[in-house]
Amino acid sequence: MKKIFYVEDDKSIALIIEKTLENASFEAKGFRDAKSFFQVLENETPNLVLLDVMLPDMNGFDILKKLRSTSKTEDIPIIILSALTSEMDKVTGLDLGADDYMTKPFSVLELLSRINTKLKKQAKQDVLKLGNLTMDLAQRLVFVDNEAVTFTYKEFEILMLMMKRPNEAVSREKMLNHVWNSDLVLESRTIDMHIKSMRRKLLTSHASVEILTVRSVGYRIVNQ
Repeated sequence: MKKIFYVEDDKSIALIIEKTLENASFEAKGFRDAKSFFQVLENETPNLVLLDVMLPDMNGFDILKKLRSTSKTEDIPIIILSALTSEMDKVTGLDLGADDYMTKPFSVLELLSRINTKLKKQAKQDVLKLGNLTMDLAQRLVFVDNEAVTFTYKEFEILMLMMKRPNEAVSREKMLNHVWNSDLVLESRTIDMHIKSMRRKLLTSHASVEILTVRSVGYRIVNQ
């Protein structure tokens, strides 16, 4: 079951959203403010977020910027539902990274249609491929030539970061922030240990990809 978070402080609109999502067989979880939303987000990751702009404790645009600035949430589809109807507001939301912008009042059927469109697009992005290496992000599985290769949770997260940016350098700082939620320099040696283990597994499984060291930056993954 797909999980959808919605941030909406208007009780009547929140009820409409909740019933609409539940009737469409989604797992719905609502929040009245940014604080409660981010608290739950620390331990849960939704498949999609519905976001109001005018909230009591934090502007929705600021929430959007924060979501898009963190690797854990940067790829989550976000649809803005707002009473702000000006062209500038819509452009602001889309420029900040929203996948869609709907104005209130909205049609629940149109909302469901847009949600399903975004989720279908996301599903296509849940499989990453490079050479003979495939990552199924939804099931958290890694395959080399259709043979499963076991990676630990943190190894999977590191590999995912690099696979989303093949041939590009991914810094140790970004890895620490995403996997360990830390930017402590002392922990960079932990990353090196994980990379060593990952390289061994890729070599043993005859993967065509290789993890290269980028001096003073981090690592990048390439197809040999």
